[in-house]
Amino acid sequence: MNFILYDGIEWRNLFPITLTRPVSEIRLGLFTIKERWEKYIGKKISGIITQSFLSKKYSLINDESFFKNILLINSSYLPNEELIQMIFSLKENEAVFFKEKIVAVKKNFYSCKIKENILSFKKKYNIKKIIHIEYPWDIFMNNETVLKKDFMFFTKGKKSFSLLGKNHVLCKEEIFLEEDIKANNVVLNAQLGPIYIEKGVEIMEGSVIRGPASIGKKSTLNVGSKIYGGTTIGHFCKVGGEIINSVVFSYSNKAHDGFLGNTILGEWCNLGAGTNVSNLRNDYRKVTVWNYEKKNFTPVDVQFFGMIMGDHSKSGINTQFNTATIVGISTSIFGYGFPPRYIPSFSLGGIQNRKKIPFHQVCETAEIMMSRRKVNFSVLDKKILEYLYQLLDI
Repeated sequence: MNFILYDGIEWRNLFPITLTRPVSEIRLGLFTIKERWEKYIGKKISGIITQSFLSKKYSLINDESFFKNILLINSSYLPNEELIQMIFSLKENEAVFFKEKIVAVKKNFYSCKIKENILSFKKKYNIKKIIHIEYPWDIFMNNETVLKKDFMFFTKGKKSFSLLGKNHVLCKEEIFLEEDIKANNVVLNAQLGPIYIEKGVEIMEGSVIRGPASIGKKSTLNVGSKIYGGTTIGHFCKVGGEIINSVVFSYSNKAHDGFLGNTILGEWCNLGAGTNVSNLRNDYRKVTVWNYEKKNFTPVDVQFFGMIMGDHSKSGINTQFNTATIVGISTSIFGYGFPPRYIPSFSLGGIQNRKKIPFHQVCETAEIMMSRRKVNFSVLDKKILEYLYQLLDI
């Protein structure tokens, strides 16, 4: 069977995170959604169906044989043991639903239109409990739960490496370490949730990690870092200061002091020294969030909400972000005062004088930053940014 992940209507709801990626490339817990599905089903995903301008970079479909024995899965749903049992038992023209929405369907690709039409299936199964990533804030709101589930499922039967050096470790059985971790005079406290640290991580002296938390491979925690529960740090990141209940995608930096809470940082972001993100209103009320479709702020049932920042965006030193700020892709934010709570993609400056960054500068900055990590700024990367640059109001 060929497993294919597809982007449903959630792709638009997840802006700005999905402006530059399919839903399946969203990171939370220990993995991206695609990686998690591969581990649960025990094989590689055969293909990804996403927006046409993203397909050349992310779609794995390159052979018509993929379309012959397939199981289509909506990428915004996270796998669990019950769902895996259901989808492996599906027969042709059968589907799994959650609250009248398709989660997975086994059907001939050429006769299948991906519509949420319950009448077109021979049989449907209903799953009662599943994590659905429908909006960007669902990522940090579910991250603590997903971290615990991932840790329990993927460390079963595996042996952790030992932590060398003089360190203080609490609840050692809930800590899993991969090889080549550098740490000395640090605190790992897993009493409230597990801690997973991937290979090649460096944790500098004076750092404290309270679980549940995950630190991705080759990432660095600078001196005195304070990592609280519900936090995922991706691969090749540099972080410092205070971080709580946040997800930092791979290759992004928050290397200096400052607070980051209930926040999502995309890839290739950099927060300047002293950047702080408020995650709670002064009046303790629920927040309003920029809605890309309505082009206005709409109320959501969330109280703790920091910032959602798209890929390749940067903030200057001492930038102070208000509660529930949405930042597009490839922005460069600097200047006095609080930036607006919605910052369109490719913006340059702050409240006093905001312009659009020339596209050649967008590419130059991306190329310089990526080359520092020995990653190539590819033609496909450029074409994705160019397509988005030509759109209005993003």
